Amino acid sequence: MSQEEQEGQLLERAVTGDEAAVEHLMMQHHHRLSAAVGRMLPGDLQGVIAVDDVLQEAYVIVFREIRSFLPRGPGSFYAWLEKIAENRLFDMIKAQRAAKRGGGRERVEAPVNPATGSAVEWLGMLAVNERTPSQSAAIREAVAKVQLAMEGLKEDYRQALRLRYIDGLPVAEAAVRMNRTEGALCLLCHRGLRQMQEALGSSAQFFSSSA
Repeated sequence: MSQEEQEGQLLERAVTGDEAAVEHLMMQHHHRLSAAVGRMLPGDLQGVIAVDDVLQEAYVIVFREIRSFLPRGPGSFYAWLEKIAENRLFDMIKAQRAAKRGGGRERVEAPVNPATGSAVEWLGMLAVNERTPSQSAAIREAVAKVQLAMEGLKEDYRQALRLRYIDGLPVAEAAVRMNRTEGALCLLCHRGLRQMQEALGSSAQFFSSSA
């Protein structure tokens, strides 16, 4: 069976909601997509935006939207995957440019919007707050709920997310710490981020609107 035929079979299963098939497809294209995103990343932001973070957020979107994907021949899945990653990268670039114009403050001054925020952004808020605890009641409330969501994850997922998004370790180093391959580490992060996204986005009143 050719690689195209194998991918076609995986896609047939993936669009019906087969989690294993979706994950297999994403891991098949991981290195190619990583290289593509790396080429799109502006030189002045290469130390600020991590390719792995872009991919993890893209994977969450892929998993959520896979049922709507319409195969249009060989290569169509990768093209769709790359477009999602490209859009997420551009969103992150836009946010960084805005932060730089505003003085480049790292501090999170308000809870992440549950309607638009990603699990990676929520974890980023937690990481910042662990370094410098906020005096804002709203942020303390949000942080407490993010911590609660983390506690609800399987140990492997929780450890992978902490190493990557709170401790800020690269995928390679986090994989060594957990005695896993880089692909397996990415998969753990992907599953953990999905579960956090579901938990944190389950309530429209998740964050307090008061400062």
